[in-house]
Amino acid sequence: MLKSLRAGLALLMVGLMMLSSTHSVSAASFSDVSSFKEEIEYLTDAGIINGFPDGTYRPSSPILRVQAVMMIMRDLGMPKETPKDPGFVDIKPADRGYAEVAAAVELGIISGKEGNRFDPQGKLTRAEMAKILVNAYELGSIYPKGFKDVPTHYWANPFISSLAANNVTVGYPDGTFKPGVTIDRAQFAAFMARILNPEFKPYSPSVADTYLEDAWDMLATDVIKHPTEPIVYIIDGNDNTLNSINTDTYESLTVELPYPAEKLAYANGKVYVTQVKKPHSFYTFDEDQQGAFGVFDAKTLDGLKLIHIELDPFDIEADDSGVVYISSGSGQWTRIESYNGETGAILSSQQIRNQSYIDMTPKQDKIYAIDTDSSPRDIAAFAIIDGKLQPEKDSPYHGDYDLSKHLEVSPDGRYLMNGLGGIFRASVNTSADMTYVGKLDRPFTAAAYDLTYGELYTANGKNLISVYDYETFESVYQMTSYGAIDYMFFDAKSDSLLILTKVKIGDSTKTYLGFEKIYFATE
Repeated sequence: MLKSLRAGLALLMVGLMMLSSTHSVSAASFSDVSSFKEEIEYLTDAGIINGFPDGTYRPSSPILRVQAVMMIMRDLGMPKETPKDPGFVDIKPADRGYAEVAAAVELGIISGKEGNRFDPQGKLTRAEMAKILVNAYELGSIYPKGFKDVPTHYWANPFISSLAANNVTVGYPDGTFKPGVTIDRAQFAAFMARILNPEFKPYSPSVADTYLEDAWDMLATDVIKHPTEPIVYIIDGNDNTLNSINTDTYESLTVELPYPAEKLAYANGKVYVTQVKKPHSFYTFDEDQQGAFGVFDAKTLDGLKLIHIELDPFDIEADDSGVVYISSGSGQWTRIESYNGETGAILSSQQIRNQSYIDMTPKQDKIYAIDTDSSPRDIAAFAIIDGKLQPEKDSPYHGDYDLSKHLEVSPDGRYLMNGLGGIFRASVNTSADMTYVGKLDRPFTAAAYDLTYGELYTANGKNLISVYDYETFESVYQMTSYGAIDYMFFDAKSDSLLILTKVKIGDSTKTYLGFEKIYFATE
């Protein structure tokens, strides 16, 4: 089996729609074709290009608007039912290309010009080309670098951006796109061939392996993903809100929170949010601590509970039985406690260092913790029995291995992954638990796992993704994103990597929360 980057869902759809129609002219017989010869041959073999009766293609001639539509419809295929009259005043049923234009209007590919005209003999500009191709092949995504002569408010900017994001166009060496320039027949054939066959796409180091699907004016202080649905939950530090975003439809929900929010957890259809009532302090001891956690319906974000606690909440986990586990952010040697998520009753309490990060095993039978304020840094485990935390089991190592603050349990529950690259065993066997396994070749701050195919993806706050074999932890290959990576999740349903980044658009100095995707295909 071969796992490879996919050129996008739109291109996959295009591949399924390719026609196998016959043609009367071969590309090799075009006497006047030299540039983009392979692309023109490809389209000719697909029955998309026919050329002229004199055996020429006339590559340097401007492509007319009607000719472009006819080429696209030859690929997409005409509908079985006769499309309705689009009502253009300058193209009639008896005119060449009328049926294709009518079908393209019905499909939403074109819309015409002012005065109810289509301008069939008009010369197609590069901006118009971008709109027609993006609409026809449902191309999406954003090219954040942009082009110097395509401002964000320009009508064709979204279409040109999508064309560049899909590596169909790279623009000119001076960083311009020249949207008003007429496109010739050879250039249009090249752009169309790149969409239909990714092998024709040029090499462009400015085009990442990701697709930047959207960019939001948000400051993400914590992000989690629904375990089975394409939904991410985000705390926006700008306005102290909890947000859910469907990463397929981009439908979103937002709810304001009463106290500053810090960390998220998901369990059994509910989202839990820690909220602090005063700043974390090394000197705020147990008797002075206070905070809260909110409980929300994961589908609707309706608030179900606001539980006030006598603890300064720092990190949080929750299990399917409704038990919530919270570590304290203040007080040096302090507490980690488990609570009834309905009543707020304290179920158990154990000692822990303040501001320790925690992560729960997939079986929900143990919580691992890593401290952040001591040296050498240490790992500990708390077994869970009926929602009650058992006394801490300390790591067998004390300074033997350098550790960062980042600690997570792998989704299969086999390993503890530390941000400096160290890998430790997560085991029910006490003697084997937290023992050293190995090390990745570089540190990371975000990780995602494809357990089906056996790949581990990591990033270290930059725009580089390192890919490892999950069994051997050997480096396999690398991928790039447009923005500095903060969070990554693997979505098994869509076989895609979901990435949240800090990204800038064009020449702006403002940083957005970018949502980027990498699509895979297993062959």
